[in-house]
Amino acid sequence: MRTKRLYSCNTSFLDLLFNMLLAFTALFVLSFAMVNENKDKSKSSVEVKAEYIITMSWPEDMDNDIDLYVEDPIGNLCFFRRREEGLMHLDRDDLGFKNDFVETPSGRTKYPYNREIVTLRGFISGEYCVNAHAFKKNDPRPCPVTVQIDKLNPNVKTILVNSVTLTENGEEKTIMRFRLDSSGELLSSNTLDRSLIKEATRLSGQ
Repeated sequence: MRTKRLYSCNTSFLDLLFNMLLAFTALFVLSFAMVNENKDKSKSSVEVKAEYIITMSWPEDMDNDIDLYVEDPIGNLCFFRRREEGLMHLDRDDLGFKNDFVETPSGRTKYPYNREIVTLRGFISGEYCVNAHAFKKNDPRPCPVTVQIDKLNPNVKTILVNSVTLTENGEEKTIMRFRLDSSGELLSSNTLDRSLIKEATRLSGQ
């Protein structure tokens, strides 16, 4: 007596299912690769380029508002009221203890450093002038102020460091003046005093 089979194997149908599974897998891998490629492109499109960083700092325990002024060879002047001038950008305006705390997703975080930073996104041949101004000196002690200039390309290196001491409210001093050639290399530097406050006041009144 012949036994009737309850189940049968349809080879063509199984092959079709297997091929569809392979196709869906291939499409998923391809779409994932395209998403990653687009992310990489978007990252590269917002890459920030800088040539020099000018950093001014003073002691962490001194509640002073010291302002950094940088003038380029063609007369552009970057400071807290004109944060983006020519190829220069003031990245941080430090107010002393007043803006030491920063709100982050994880809570309130203290940034204890007294530091102002100007970034040069490019360079112009000629002389730059870097001044410090005691905008609001809350601490009666003499305030040592240091400026460091770092060249970023092709490798990071410090090209100049100099310090001055501010003793009075409203006092302004030239920390350094430096000259760059057409390729961005340092030619010379000096500390001849030159006030930038009068020019800053004129520009702020425009």
